[in-house]
Amino acid sequence: MLPGIICSAVIIGVLIYFIDWNVLKDALKNCSPRLFLVLFVLQTISFFFRGMAWRVILNDEPSRLNCFFTITEGYLLNLLPLRLGEIGRSVIMGGLIGRSPFYVFTTVILERIFDVLITLIMLVITIPLMASVSFSGTIYYVLFAVILAGIAFMFWMAAHQVQFMDLLRKIIKPETKVGKFVLPKVEFLLSGMGILTQPKRFLVWLFWILATWACWITTLQVAMHDFFPQLPFWAGLFIQGIGALGGAIPSAPAGIGVVEGAYVVSLGFFGIDQSSALAFGLVMHAIAIVTPVLWGLIGFSVQGLKLGEVFTSTMNKDITAEQGDESH
Repeated sequence: MLPGIICSAVIIGVLIYFIDWNVLKDALKNCSPRLFLVLFVLQTISFFFRGMAWRVILNDEPSRLNCFFTITEGYLLNLLPLRLGEIGRSVIMGGLIGRSPFYVFTTVILERIFDVLITLIMLVITIPLMASVSFSGTIYYVLFAVILAGIAFMFWMAAHQVQFMDLLRKIIKPETKVGKFVLPKVEFLLSGMGILTQPKRFLVWLFWILATWACWITTLQVAMHDFFPQLPFWAGLFIQGIGALGGAIPSAPAGIGVVEGAYVVSLGFFGIDQSSALAFGLVMHAIAIVTPVLWGLIGFSVQGLKLGEVFTSTMNKDITAEQGDESH
Protein backbone atom coordinates (compact mmCIF):
# COMPACT_ATOMS: atom_id res chain seq x y z
CA MET A 1 0.00 0.00 0.00
CA LEU A 2 2.88 2.38 0.78
CA PRO A 3 3.98 3.09 -2.84
CA GLY A 4 0.39 3.90 -3.76
CA ILE A 5 -0.06 6.27 -0.82
CA ILE A 6 3.21 8.03 -1.66
CA CYS A 7 2.20 8.34 -5.32
CA SER A 8 -1.20 9.81 -4.40
CA ALA A 9 0.37 12.19 -1.89
CA VAL A 10 2.86 13.52 -4.44
CA ILE A 11 0.20 14.05 -7.11
CA ILE A 12 -2.18 15.72 -4.64
CA GLY A 13 0.65 18.03 -3.55
CA VAL A 14 1.38 19.00 -7.16
CA LEU A 15 -2.31 19.63 -7.89
CA ILE A 16 -2.72 21.81 -4.79
CA TYR A 17 0.35 23.82 -5.77
CA PHE A 18 -0.87 24.60 -9.29
CA ILE A 19 -4.63 25.07 -8.90
CA ASP A 20 -6.48 28.34 -8.45
CA TRP A 21 -9.13 27.76 -5.78
CA ASN A 22 -11.44 30.44 -7.14
CA VAL A 23 -11.37 28.94 -10.64
CA LEU A 24 -11.93 25.49 -9.15
CA LYS A 25 -14.93 26.73 -7.19
CA ASP A 26 -16.46 28.41 -10.25
CA ALA A 27 -15.87 25.32 -12.41
CA LEU A 28 -17.61 23.07 -9.89
CA LYS A 29 -20.77 25.13 -10.32
CA ASN A 30 -21.19 23.28 -13.63
CA CYS A 31 -22.09 20.19 -11.63
CA SER A 32 -25.78 20.71 -11.05
CA PRO A 33 -27.91 18.09 -9.25
CA ARG A 34 -29.43 17.26 -12.65
CA LEU A 35 -26.02 16.52 -14.15
CA PHE A 36 -25.00 14.37 -11.18
CA LEU A 37 -28.26 12.41 -11.41
CA VAL A 38 -27.80 11.80 -15.15
CA LEU A 39 -24.22 10.61 -14.58
CA PHE A 40 -25.38 8.34 -11.76
CA VAL A 41 -28.06 6.76 -13.96
CA LEU A 42 -25.59 6.20 -16.81
CA GLN A 43 -23.07 4.60 -14.46
CA THR A 44 -25.78 2.36 -13.04
CA ILE A 45 -26.77 1.23 -16.53
CA SER A 46 -23.12 0.49 -17.32
CA PHE A 47 -22.91 -1.83 -14.30
CA PHE A 48 -26.04 -3.63 -15.48
CA PHE A 49 -24.54 -4.07 -18.97
CA ARG A 50 -21.29 -5.39 -17.50
CA GLY A 51 -23.29 -7.80 -15.38
CA MET A 52 -25.08 -9.04 -18.51
CA ALA A 53 -21.71 -9.70 -20.18
CA TRP A 54 -20.51 -11.58 -17.12
CA ARG A 55 -23.69 -13.68 -17.08
CA VAL A 56 -23.07 -14.75 -20.70
CA ILE A 57 -19.53 -15.92 -20.02
CA LEU A 58 -20.74 -17.74 -16.88
CA ASN A 59 -23.16 -19.76 -19.01
CA ASP A 60 -26.21 -17.88 -17.68
CA GLU A 61 -25.81 -19.60 -14.30
CA PRO A 62 -26.21 -16.53 -12.03
CA SER A 63 -29.30 -14.33 -12.10
CA ARG A 64 -29.15 -10.89 -13.69
CA LEU A 65 -29.64 -9.27 -10.30
CA ASN A 66 -26.80 -11.25 -8.70
CA CYS A 67 -24.52 -10.30 -11.59
CA PHE A 68 -25.38 -6.61 -11.21
CA PHE A 69 -24.91 -6.54 -7.44
CA THR A 70 -21.72 -8.62 -7.52
CA ILE A 71 -20.21 -6.35 -10.16
CA THR A 72 -20.90 -3.28 -8.03
CA GLU A 73 -19.57 -5.07 -4.94
CA GLY A 74 -16.35 -5.77 -6.82
CA TYR A 75 -15.97 -2.12 -7.80
CA LEU A 76 -16.68 -1.15 -4.20
CA LEU A 77 -13.93 -3.50 -2.99
CA ASN A 78 -11.59 -1.92 -5.56
CA LEU A 79 -12.04 1.40 -3.76
CA LEU A 80 -10.66 -0.11 -0.56
CA PRO A 81 -6.98 -0.83 0.25
CA LEU A 82 -5.29 -3.60 -1.77
CA ARG A 83 -7.81 -3.30 -4.66
CA LEU A 84 -9.37 -6.70 -4.10
CA GLY A 85 -12.33 -6.12 -6.39
CA GLU A 86 -11.64 -8.74 -9.04
CA ILE A 87 -10.77 -11.42 -6.51
CA GLY A 88 -13.59 -10.36 -4.22
CA ARG A 89 -16.31 -10.61 -6.82
CA SER A 90 -14.88 -13.94 -7.96
CA VAL A 91 -15.17 -15.27 -4.42
CA ILE A 92 -18.71 -13.90 -4.01
CA MET A 93 -19.94 -15.19 -7.37
CA GLY A 94 -18.24 -18.53 -6.87
CA GLY A 95 -20.24 -18.99 -3.69
CA LEU A 96 -23.48 -17.95 -5.38
CA ILE A 97 -23.22 -20.40 -8.29
CA GLY A 98 -21.27 -23.19 -6.58
CA ARG A 99 -18.10 -22.76 -8.62
CA SER A 100 -14.50 -22.35 -7.52
CA PRO A 101 -13.42 -18.69 -7.21
CA PHE A 102 -10.48 -19.37 -9.53
CA TYR A 103 -12.82 -20.56 -12.27
CA VAL A 104 -14.84 -17.35 -11.95
CA PHE A 105 -11.62 -15.32 -11.83
CA THR A 106 -10.61 -16.61 -15.29
CA THR A 107 -13.73 -14.97 -16.75
CA VAL A 108 -12.85 -11.68 -15.04
CA ILE A 109 -9.34 -11.78 -16.54
CA LEU A 110 -10.74 -12.06 -20.08
CA GLU A 111 -13.03 -9.12 -19.36
CA ARG A 112 -10.08 -7.02 -18.20
CA ILE A 113 -7.98 -8.02 -21.20
CA PHE A 114 -10.65 -6.65 -23.52
CA ASP A 115 -10.87 -3.48 -21.40
CA VAL A 116 -7.17 -2.92 -22.00
CA LEU A 117 -7.55 -3.60 -25.73
CA ILE A 118 -10.44 -1.14 -26.04
CA THR A 119 -8.44 1.48 -24.13
CA LEU A 120 -5.42 1.03 -26.42
CA ILE A 121 -7.59 1.21 -29.54
CA MET A 122 -9.14 4.49 -28.36
CA LEU A 123 -5.69 5.97 -27.74
CA VAL A 124 -4.27 4.73 -31.04
CA ILE A 125 -7.21 6.28 -32.89
CA THR A 126 -7.18 9.64 -31.10
CA ILE A 127 -3.49 10.43 -30.56
CA PRO A 128 -2.84 11.13 -34.30
CA LEU A 129 -5.74 13.63 -34.24
CA MET A 130 -4.00 15.84 -31.70
CA ALA A 131 -2.26 18.77 -33.38
CA SER A 132 0.14 19.19 -30.45
CA VAL A 133 1.50 15.66 -30.77
CA SER A 134 3.95 14.60 -33.45
CA PHE A 135 2.95 11.06 -34.39
CA SER A 136 4.67 8.94 -37.01
CA GLY A 137 2.40 7.12 -39.43
CA THR A 138 4.71 4.11 -39.23
CA ILE A 139 4.33 3.91 -35.45
CA TYR A 140 0.55 4.19 -35.90
CA TYR A 141 0.42 1.15 -38.17
CA VAL A 142 2.85 -0.81 -35.99
CA LEU A 143 0.71 -0.22 -32.88
CA PHE A 144 -2.44 -1.26 -34.69
CA ALA A 145 -0.67 -4.37 -35.99
CA VAL A 146 0.49 -5.26 -32.47
CA ILE A 147 -3.06 -4.90 -31.10
CA LEU A 148 -4.51 -7.03 -33.90
CA ALA A 149 -1.76 -9.62 -33.42
CA GLY A 150 -2.54 -9.75 -29.71
CA ILE A 151 -6.24 -10.32 -30.40
CA ALA A 152 -5.44 -13.01 -32.98
CA PHE A 153 -3.09 -14.73 -30.52
CA MET A 154 -5.80 -14.84 -27.86
CA PHE A 155 -8.22 -16.49 -30.25
CA TRP A 156 -5.51 -18.94 -31.32
CA MET A 157 -4.75 -19.87 -27.68
CA ALA A 158 -8.44 -20.42 -26.98
CA ALA A 159 -8.87 -22.63 -30.03
CA HIS A 160 -5.58 -24.53 -29.63
CA GLN A 161 -5.18 -24.87 -25.89
CA VAL A 162 -3.52 -28.31 -26.12
CA GLN A 163 -0.92 -27.11 -28.61
CA PHE A 164 -0.23 -23.98 -26.58
CA MET A 165 0.23 -25.98 -23.38
CA ASP A 166 2.56 -28.41 -25.19
CA LEU A 167 4.63 -25.45 -26.37
CA LEU A 168 4.68 -23.96 -22.87
CA ARG A 169 5.81 -27.28 -21.37
CA LYS A 170 8.83 -27.21 -23.67
CA ILE A 171 9.75 -23.82 -22.26
CA ILE A 172 8.82 -24.52 -18.62
CA LYS A 173 9.59 -28.06 -17.53
CA PRO A 174 6.58 -29.61 -15.72
CA GLU A 175 8.76 -31.41 -13.15
CA THR A 176 10.33 -28.18 -11.85
CA LYS A 177 8.85 -26.15 -8.98
CA VAL A 178 8.01 -23.35 -11.38
CA GLY A 179 6.34 -25.78 -13.75
CA LYS A 180 4.29 -27.42 -11.02
CA PHE A 181 3.09 -24.01 -9.87
CA VAL A 182 2.60 -22.18 -13.18
CA LEU A 183 1.43 -24.76 -15.71
CA PRO A 184 -1.76 -25.94 -13.95
CA LYS A 185 -2.80 -22.35 -13.40
CA VAL A 186 -2.16 -21.32 -17.01
CA GLU A 187 -4.13 -24.33 -18.20
CA PHE A 188 -7.01 -23.39 -15.95
CA LEU A 189 -6.83 -19.74 -17.00
CA LEU A 190 -7.22 -20.80 -20.60
CA SER A 191 -10.55 -22.36 -19.71
CA GLY A 192 -11.86 -18.86 -19.10
CA MET A 193 -11.22 -18.09 -22.75
CA GLY A 194 -13.52 -20.86 -23.94
CA ILE A 195 -16.10 -18.33 -25.07
CA LEU A 196 -13.68 -17.17 -27.79
CA THR A 197 -14.27 -20.48 -29.56
CA GLN A 198 -18.06 -20.06 -29.51
CA PRO A 199 -18.85 -17.32 -32.07
CA LYS A 200 -22.51 -16.72 -31.18
CA ARG A 201 -21.92 -16.51 -27.43
CA PHE A 202 -18.78 -14.46 -27.94
CA LEU A 203 -20.64 -11.89 -30.05
CA VAL A 204 -23.36 -11.60 -27.39
CA TRP A 205 -20.70 -11.20 -24.70
CA LEU A 206 -18.80 -8.63 -26.79
CA PHE A 207 -22.03 -6.70 -27.41
CA TRP A 208 -22.54 -6.20 -23.66
CA ILE A 209 -18.86 -5.32 -23.14
CA LEU A 210 -19.08 -2.66 -25.86
CA ALA A 211 -22.43 -1.47 -24.46
CA THR A 212 -20.69 -0.97 -21.11
CA TRP A 213 -17.98 1.12 -22.74
CA ALA A 214 -20.61 3.07 -24.67
CA CYS A 215 -22.21 4.00 -21.33
CA TRP A 216 -18.85 5.01 -19.86
CA ILE A 217 -18.05 7.13 -22.91
CA THR A 218 -21.52 8.70 -22.83
CA THR A 219 -21.08 9.51 -19.14
CA LEU A 220 -17.85 11.35 -19.87
CA GLN A 221 -19.28 13.09 -22.95
CA VAL A 222 -22.31 14.36 -21.01
CA ALA A 223 -20.08 15.77 -18.27
CA MET A 224 -17.63 17.16 -20.79
CA HIS A 225 -20.46 18.95 -22.63
CA ASP A 226 -21.34 20.84 -19.44
CA PHE A 227 -17.75 21.64 -18.53
CA PHE A 228 -15.99 22.00 -21.90
CA PRO A 229 -18.55 22.18 -24.74
CA GLN A 230 -15.83 23.40 -27.13
CA LEU A 231 -14.02 20.04 -27.13
CA PRO A 232 -14.72 17.58 -29.98
CA PHE A 233 -16.21 14.13 -29.43
CA TRP A 234 -12.96 12.34 -30.13
CA ALA A 235 -11.28 14.30 -27.31
CA GLY A 236 -13.51 12.40 -24.91
CA LEU A 237 -12.16 9.10 -26.21
CA PHE A 238 -8.59 10.26 -25.55
CA ILE A 239 -9.49 11.51 -22.07
CA GLN A 240 -11.34 8.25 -21.36
CA GLY A 241 -8.28 6.24 -22.40
CA ILE A 242 -5.85 8.26 -20.29
CA GLY A 243 -8.25 8.11 -17.36
CA ALA A 244 -8.46 4.32 -17.62
CA LEU A 245 -4.66 4.01 -17.67
CA GLY A 246 -4.38 6.47 -14.79
CA GLY A 247 -6.67 4.30 -12.70
CA ALA A 248 -4.16 1.46 -13.02
CA ILE A 249 -1.34 3.46 -11.40
CA PRO A 250 -0.58 2.57 -7.75
CA SER A 251 -2.49 4.92 -5.48
CA ALA A 252 -4.11 5.40 -2.12
CA PRO A 253 -7.51 3.74 -1.60
CA ALA A 254 -10.13 4.81 -4.18
CA GLY A 255 -7.38 6.16 -6.46
CA ILE A 256 -7.45 9.51 -4.68
CA GLY A 257 -5.24 12.01 -6.46
CA VAL A 258 -4.11 9.71 -9.23
CA VAL A 259 -7.46 9.65 -11.05
CA GLU A 260 -7.80 13.43 -10.82
CA GLY A 261 -4.22 13.83 -12.00
CA ALA A 262 -4.93 11.69 -15.07
CA TYR A 263 -7.83 13.96 -16.03
CA VAL A 264 -5.72 17.10 -15.49
CA VAL A 265 -2.92 15.74 -17.70
CA SER A 266 -5.25 14.54 -20.49
CA LEU A 267 -7.28 17.77 -20.56
CA GLY A 268 -4.05 19.75 -20.56
CA PHE A 269 -3.40 18.51 -24.11
CA PHE A 270 -6.51 20.47 -25.16
CA GLY A 271 -5.53 23.70 -23.46
CA ILE A 272 -7.76 23.28 -20.40
CA ASP A 273 -6.28 24.93 -17.30
CA GLN A 274 -5.42 22.76 -14.32
CA SER A 275 -8.11 24.16 -12.02
CA SER A 276 -11.00 23.58 -14.45
CA ALA A 277 -9.62 20.15 -15.35
CA LEU A 278 -9.35 19.24 -11.66
CA ALA A 279 -13.00 20.24 -11.11
CA PHE A 280 -14.00 17.93 -13.96
CA GLY A 281 -11.85 15.13 -12.54
CA LEU A 282 -13.35 15.54 -9.08
CA VAL A 283 -16.88 15.23 -10.47
CA MET A 284 -16.05 12.19 -12.61
CA HIS A 285 -14.22 10.51 -9.75
CA ALA A 286 -17.04 11.27 -7.32
CA ILE A 287 -19.66 9.62 -9.52
CA ALA A 288 -17.32 6.65 -10.02
CA ILE A 289 -17.17 6.24 -6.22
CA VAL A 290 -20.76 7.04 -5.24
CA THR A 291 -22.40 4.66 -7.74
CA PRO A 292 -20.66 1.39 -6.77
CA VAL A 293 -20.69 2.31 -3.07
CA LEU A 294 -24.46 2.79 -3.07
CA TRP A 295 -25.35 -0.26 -5.18
CA GLY A 296 -22.58 -2.37 -3.65
CA LEU A 297 -23.83 -1.80 -0.11
CA ILE A 298 -27.37 -2.59 -1.23
CA GLY A 299 -26.03 -5.73 -2.91
CA PHE A 300 -24.28 -6.92 0.25
CA SER A 301 -27.52 -6.43 2.17
CA VAL A 302 -29.66 -8.23 -0.44
CA GLN A 303 -27.24 -11.16 -0.65
CA GLY A 304 -26.92 -11.41 3.13
CA LEU A 305 -23.21 -10.51 3.16
CA LYS A 306 -21.15 -8.11 5.26
CA LEU A 307 -18.56 -5.87 3.62
CA GLY A 308 -16.02 -6.27 6.44
CA GLU A 309 -16.26 -10.06 6.42
CA VAL A 310 -15.99 -10.26 2.63
CA PHE A 311 -12.96 -7.94 2.63
CA THR A 312 -11.18 -9.92 5.34
CA SER A 313 -11.91 -13.32 3.81
CA THR A 314 -10.87 -12.10 0.35
CA MET A 315 -7.63 -10.64 1.68
CA ASN A 316 -6.71 -13.97 3.30
CA LYS A 317 -7.93 -16.23 0.48
CA ASP A 318 -5.70 -18.01 -2.04
CA ILE A 319 -8.12 -18.61 -4.90
CA THR A 320 -5.45 -20.42 -6.93
CA ALA A 321 -5.51 -23.18 -4.33
CA GLU A 322 -9.15 -23.88 -5.21
CA GLN A 323 -8.78 -25.00 -8.77
CA GLY A 324 -10.99 -27.78 -9.95
CA ASP A 325 -11.82 -29.64 -13.11
CA GLU A 326 -14.36 -27.05 -14.17
CA SER A 327 -14.39 -25.75 -17.69
CA HIS A 328 -16.72 -24.18 -20.20
